[in-house]
Amino acid sequence: MKRSFLVFFAVLTAWSSMYVSGEETDTPVNQEYAPLEKKAPIYPYVTQFNGIEGYCIVQYTVTELGKVRDAFPEACSPIGLFEGVSVESAKEFIYQPRIVDGVPQSVSGVQNKFTFDLTGGGKRMDVGDDPIKFSFLKPNEQRSIDKRLKKADWKGLKKYALGRKSSNYRMLFFAGYAELMMGNSKAAYEFIEQFIFHEEEEVPFEYVTFSAIQTLVVHYYQSQQYEKLIALDEHVDIWWFRLIEPREVNRMALMIADAYGIAGKVEASNKRFKQIVDRAPSAAETADPFVEMARTALGL
Repeated sequence: MKRSFLVFFAVLTAWSSMYVSGEETDTPVNQEYAPLEKKAPIYPYVTQFNGIEGYCIVQYTVTELGKVRDAFPEACSPIGLFEGVSVESAKEFIYQPRIVDGVPQSVSGVQNKFTFDLTGGGKRMDVGDDPIKFSFLKPNEQRSIDKRLKKADWKGLKKYALGRKSSNYRMLFFAGYAELMMGNSKAAYEFIEQFIFHEEEEVPFEYVTFSAIQTLVVHYYQSQQYEKLIALDEHVDIWWFRLIEPREVNRMALMIADAYGIAGKVEASNKRFKQIVDRAPSAAETADPFVEMARTALGL
């Protein structure tokens, strides 16, 4: 089945009920730490892909206080649909911390598998292996945007987007993109920043967000606005998108790591270099030049 560039979210049809479960998938040597509170994620509501089932394995560190840190999607199927809700849910887990000789210790490499099952009648849909590049845009909005993109009607795209930004603040990105294509870089980045640093809502996990983050990371790095790049890294987690665009996420992580180093934050810089290396499958370490650059930076 041919899929459009973006998947649109809406209410699941009434023929199907929902069930989400979670289970530990790691087997640590020391088992003193234990989950105390886990809340299942909300099953994503979809229109075009009603009937999608799947799973998402989230990996994270359990801190000395029993909190979850550095959560990221390790493996999910289908890619691009369950990462956001799974990571958000894992971040709220509460653990009894691991204690060794009376001293609380963090535990890295902990994994939790979220299984998304639909129960009841209705057709199950197989969406294939390709990443789902979705967005919270209505079908009529997407058609209007696509029409203007195809015609390279940048003035029309800006006017359309600004006319609808009050009802859907994602339109700020498209207004910024239109300005960028017209050569108005200052106005462009201001619009895109308004989308990413929107005050009323958290940054949504969707492909429009990824495109906006990608644009700002490159801009901040090339214009040597390192403090802004660090602020962006503290505001959003680029690792949410690693399964959708792994090489591009590694490229952005390298720029962010370098920004921390230039700002004199060596520990933060090395942490991000290490994340690039640790989170890359062994096959990607030889194929992805950005992983090799991270290894070189770490002296590996």
